[in-house]
Amino acid sequence: MIGLTRTWRAGVVGFSAALTLGAVAPGLSAQVVGTPDVVGQWTQPFEEGGAATPRCQPANDGTAGGSGVSPESDRVVCKPTAVEAAVLNDGRIFYFNGIESQENSRGPTATSLAPSSRNSQVRVLDLRSGTPEWITPKQGRGGFSNPNIKPGHQSYDDPLGAVGVPGRPGDGFVGSAWGRFGGPPHDPTSSPDDKADNDGDLFCADITELPDGRLLMAGGTDWYNAPSVMDRNNGDPADVGLLELEGLRNANLFDPKTNSFHPAAPMKYGRWYPHVAIGPDGNPTVFGGVTRLISDTQMGQVRRTETYHADSNSWEENYVGPASENELPLQPRIVLAPNGKFFYAAVGQMWGPFGQSPDEATTALYQFYDPKTKTWSVSGLAPLGARSGAFVAPLTMEPPYDQMTIVTFGGVLGPTPGSWLPANPFTTLTTIDANGNVNNRMSGNLNHARWYASGVLLPDGQVLAVGGDDKDHAFDPGMGIAVKIPELFNPSTGTWTDVAGHTRARGYHNSALLLPDMRVLLGGNAPIAAHYGGANQDQGGPFTNNDNDPSFEIWSPPYLFRGPRPSVTRVQRAVGYGDSFAITTPDAGLIESVLLMRTPSPEHINDSDQRALRLEFTRSGSNTLTATAPPSGNVAPPGTYYLVVNKKSLQGPIPSVAHMVDVGHRDVADALQPFADDAPAPVNGSATPDEDTSRAAAAQQTAHETAQQAAKGLPAPVGGPVSAMLNRRWLFLPR
Repeated sequence: MIGLTRTWRAGVVGFSAALTLGAVAPGLSAQVVGTPDVVGQWTQPFEEGGAATPRCQPANDGTAGGSGVSPESDRVVCKPTAVEAAVLNDGRIFYFNGIESQENSRGPTATSLAPSSRNSQVRVLDLRSGTPEWITPKQGRGGFSNPNIKPGHQSYDDPLGAVGVPGRPGDGFVGSAWGRFGGPPHDPTSSPDDKADNDGDLFCADITELPDGRLLMAGGTDWYNAPSVMDRNNGDPADVGLLELEGLRNANLFDPKTNSFHPAAPMKYGRWYPHVAIGPDGNPTVFGGVTRLISDTQMGQVRRTETYHADSNSWEENYVGPASENELPLQPRIVLAPNGKFFYAAVGQMWGPFGQSPDEATTALYQFYDPKTKTWSVSGLAPLGARSGAFVAPLTMEPPYDQMTIVTFGGVLGPTPGSWLPANPFTTLTTIDANGNVNNRMSGNLNHARWYASGVLLPDGQVLAVGGDDKDHAFDPGMGIAVKIPELFNPSTGTWTDVAGHTRARGYHNSALLLPDMRVLLGGNAPIAAHYGGANQDQGGPFTNNDNDPSFEIWSPPYLFRGPRPSVTRVQRAVGYGDSFAITTPDAGLIESVLLMRTPSPEHINDSDQRALRLEFTRSGSNTLTATAPPSGNVAPPGTYYLVVNKKSLQGPIPSVAHMVDVGHRDVADALQPFADDAPAPVNGSATPDEDTSRAAAAQQTAHETAQQAAKGLPAPVGGPVSAMLNRRWLFLPR
């Protein structure tokens, strides 16, 4: 631990003043003026089907919603939003939706969201040609059904499972305590066999790429009401019951070679909002997640980790004693450190579950999980305690890779349930060495405090903070204001600099990732209804539009406007640890750095896969570099990486387009280059209008039109925006 520095004290004083004065909203969407070589440049928003295809259309799926209304007029299906995403090893982008079919909810979230929900749609976006193209995988809604469901079973058939206690050791605080007392275990769920196609939702699973290029998604959501008194899916006139989100035991594999899903063996524990991180041996370990979110009688998250072994398609429960268990927040931020252990950064989603854990104070502690001993150890108290909705990522590592510095920024403060206070601007730098020593220092504050922002590590070593809201949206949905001005963190100076602003609100459930051409893809925005009130219930301006946004925007960073880019004409497909390997480039004499950057896979702004390593290299003639691969999986876990070279310029480094290189084994065949050298940002895309279709916005518009008519001495408009909105069911349907 370190003392509070002057920078830290000044930051707290400034933040306290902002809280007192409420000065958090100004400038959140003001435009930054500058040339592209200084602030970068965004494309216009684009989405699947473009502006010519309505955002939402009749489902025509035979799923009537009661009240005698035909399926065609009663349900809609909307374009999916990129809530979770990953770059595939061929350069395409895999993504899937979140809170699928919330548009069809007909009442408060607590009663109508579960019956209205459906399994999330999945898409693969291809930008390699320069024109956005989409495909739907063979299983267009991804996941497989909850393995806990038995045909005909209803939640009340198992009273103990329906109540959720006593559970089993590892299920949560109660289950582990019950096990220590010698009580008999009992399943903590009683999953109903309901009619809706929503019991294998990928939403709130975590996603990572395996060393063989397949994607692993662990956990997810089974939506249902418990109890369910009335259900429109059964022809009832309304939905009556109490919302439940059950964490799934499911694990799903997506194979980019066949564009199809395959079920992996299920985990022992159901997990909603878990985190998955790749270990030094390439095996992913899953941390935390909750068995049931709403009625969490287990009083906390799943307390044991599990490790997936792809070679045997099996999960290993990691337990050797009490030190194998730990209370973590939802979506804990976990990073593989240079000592080969997983580091918990005292950050997660602290707003849930509703039943807080008696030992939740541990979420404010830096901790290590050792995959060899399967035990946890405490490093010390984080300087700001527990943080919720903050972003965490390691900065570029330098040879000999004996230490890693992690940047943490934004979010709100406090353990579960967190707070709705305005987001904070604090930036912390945490350094971990190969011996597990941890040191902290405060860095410069964000220019725009933000909660739930995405972060993207760039090839010039800077970090882009993008998206987010000015408050914790999950604590009170609908009251946040979107932050549309991204900013760059310069580790050398410890300062943030505003760059060009994006067009759309990218608040809760946004995603951002680095493309193989070194541009940034920004998408997502799938908020919860305001105050949990029902579908598309917005506050109206200036608050964030609560409608799902299926569009994307692409940012070309300043380094792409500094002159011609370097090129790599050949590099081998895979390198072993410590290997020397050749890189052929006509720009060898101008190259200042060689990087390996792991392909990203953000889920709920959490991406432990994101890391970059600067390689040692020498020049061999005018067109060849000889680089040295990282020494071990502790610093570069096996998998696919971008191989990038940076060219010197007076304004700073200029990166090449990436080649896809596997780390951890040797293959001398040519590596894939998904994007052409000097390829421009994608063109020929468009998006449906970004308009607020909520009742509040419609009421505001009607009041404005009424005032205008009254001023002219005319009668109030009949059939104005309110009735029009309601007739269109508050959706982006054609007028």
